[in-house]
Amino acid sequence: MSLTNDLEALLQPTADADQSQPSEVLRPPAPAPRGWEAGVRYEPGGAMVVTAPAAVQPPQDEADWRARVEDLGLAIPEGWRVRLVEARHDPAAWHRDAQGEDAVTRAVWRCRYVIEPAAPTWLSSGDVDALVRDAMRRRRKPRATADTAERALIVVYADAQAGKVGRDGGTPELVSRVAERFDRLDDHIRDLKAIGQGPSAAYWMDAGDCVENYENTAQQAYTNDLSMTEMIRVHRRITFEGLDRLAGRFERVVAATCGSNHGRVRRGREAVGPPNDDWGIEVMSQIADAYARNTDAYGHVSFVMPEKWRETVSLDIAGTTVGLAHGHQYPRPEKAGDWWRAQSFGRQAIADASILITGHYHHFRTQQLGNGRLHIQAPTLDNGSDWYTARSGEVSSAGLLVLSVSPNGWDHLRLL
Repeated sequence: MSLTNDLEALLQPTADADQSQPSEVLRPPAPAPRGWEAGVRYEPGGAMVVTAPAAVQPPQDEADWRARVEDLGLAIPEGWRVRLVEARHDPAAWHRDAQGEDAVTRAVWRCRYVIEPAAPTWLSSGDVDALVRDAMRRRRKPRATADTAERALIVVYADAQAGKVGRDGGTPELVSRVAERFDRLDDHIRDLKAIGQGPSAAYWMDAGDCVENYENTAQQAYTNDLSMTEMIRVHRRITFEGLDRLAGRFERVVAATCGSNHGRVRRGREAVGPPNDDWGIEVMSQIADAYARNTDAYGHVSFVMPEKWRETVSLDIAGTTVGLAHGHQYPRPEKAGDWWRAQSFGRQAIADASILITGHYHHFRTQQLGNGRLHIQAPTLDNGSDWYTARSGEVSSAGLLVLSVSPNGWDHLRLL
């Protein structure tokens, strides 16, 4: 019988139905729910999806699957197999045992099968060795001489804590360390241009804790080597230098910052004022005011700071939403993902970010989360967290974190 014949007619009982059909298949078939009508669907790759008539007995093994499919009049080609893909038990199926009789309810099984090649299609052209050999010997596509897509350089300046004294020195050592990292930044920008992936814009991301402050712990009054105003002055001048280098190399520069625990204005250990009452945010505001006085030199530099009652910001960087937060909002670095998810539910500033940049925990860490989201925890630039080393034995390495972002995602993540 041709497959073009009416399938329902094919399934009607005949005079010798008891000999030609399996006893477990209902005759006449129970009316099937929508989507479970008996039939065949042909897939583009040649496979066939077969919905079989309802049966009293559940599907057994591959021989049973094959028999049920062949009962539909389908011929299974050589080298092909039948595979069960879905089976549902319907306890409320009804049917009539004979024409004119009342309908009765009887549980049935509804099954769907696929007829497909017995071996994957890629094996038909050779064995595994040939597959690997041919793939490794393929001719590489010529590399483009230049990447013309928009690219942005992100520079993360985190946890310098100006005024802090530790195992790696005090203010002179901090300034020297930052200056040396800025020189490495110049080299990194030159390297990107040399390989045809030079950025067209730069983003300065200050992740907070720019000053050590005096109100977080009692020891700060005895270990700091700068007064409060001197800490702010050092941070302001370092930021001026970093932004000035970027402003001289890029046609567009964006500077962003966020609230932090060491930067927060405090009375004793208690924070005062709204979340944006922060020395790091104030310094960025001072620089924005100064740049506004010289638009010829700095008119291409813009600034992003949190709203009055927020501690975080988000920016659209080359088509990717990048969030910036200090990281003191959660108790341990491994809790960043939980906090970020909660921020998304609360529709906060970083809710839609694909990349989240944080500081606070003084060591580099990165983790992929959810569907394509990336958390980057920046390393510190300070003189060392000796209290943490004494407690944990861990020693953080100072560094300036950089990465590039383009419409194709992120790359060139480095610690300078």
